[in-house]
Amino acid sequence: MRIGFIVLLALLSNHLCSQEVSVTIEKDIYDYAQTILSGQSVHNIENFNHPLCQRDVVDFVIIQKAIKLGGLDLTFKFELGNYDARNIRLLLDGLLLVSFDTIWYQQLSKHTDKLYISDPIIRKGEYVTGIYTSPNNINDLKRKISNDLSNVSIVSSRAWYTDWQTLKALKPKSLEDEADWIVMAKMVSRGWIDGMLVSFNNQSPFQYSGHDYFIEAVPDIKIPLQDSRHFAVSRSHPLAEQTFKALQIGIKKLRSQGFIKRAYQQCGFFNEMVKDWRAIIPQNTPE
Repeated sequence: MRIGFIVLLALLSNHLCSQEVSVTIEKDIYDYAQTILSGQSVHNIENFNHPLCQRDVVDFVIIQKAIKLGGLDLTFKFELGNYDARNIRLLLDGLLLVSFDTIWYQQLSKHTDKLYISDPIIRKGEYVTGIYTSPNNINDLKRKISNDLSNVSIVSSRAWYTDWQTLKALKPKSLEDEADWIVMAKMVSRGWIDGMLVSFNNQSPFQYSGHDYFIEAVPDIKIPLQDSRHFAVSRSHPLAEQTFKALQIGIKKLRSQGFIKRAYQQCGFFNEMVKDWRAIIPQNTPE
């Protein structure tokens, strides 16, 4: 009888570990990831030196590698769309197991009763952005930027907590709220808005382009964002505890292997080329 019970538990455990889980991800990031993976598994990729690679793509890989390394075998079904502004609510309601994009600690720390917060993936002080604009506007914008952004218009999203708080503290001439990154890039590319904050990549000059947009970093100017970024697991989801446990184990392994730092360096997010650029730091940033 006891042996049968143990076998039943093992079968149930195996069923949970192999079940399909739906997760949300931005369509453009998913498409970039598939191009960079080029058919290989996320668990095998070691090289992120690709022009389409960016921080979100590395996050996409790290979360899957960490959970698997932590001993949990889940199959993920990807729901594609514009989820940046909705993911926190989905997590809080238990409708989303885990965030595939890292989230600012200041945003997550308000919800510790409903969310498990992973160890930091991007540690405080490591996230540095550029100010991206239309290539036609670079020289003009560089002249306008002093110790703040009071002479320029900026677009960002209220859903990006630390970006928004940092920008408010830098007192731009105007600050427009837009949920969709690609729409932001099109607004900037067309000259409707002066600029937007975007992380660096592995090409110089630093540029992002897509259908109907082309933006480039204003040289010699960077804005450090003073917060750490983490993955979040919904405490309300049936797989919450085992997923969080596996995630934490996997993150520690990836950190000790140097994978996290190496991946962000290869994609250009941690970028030595901007080490000596002038940093614009607001007087009051999130603590």
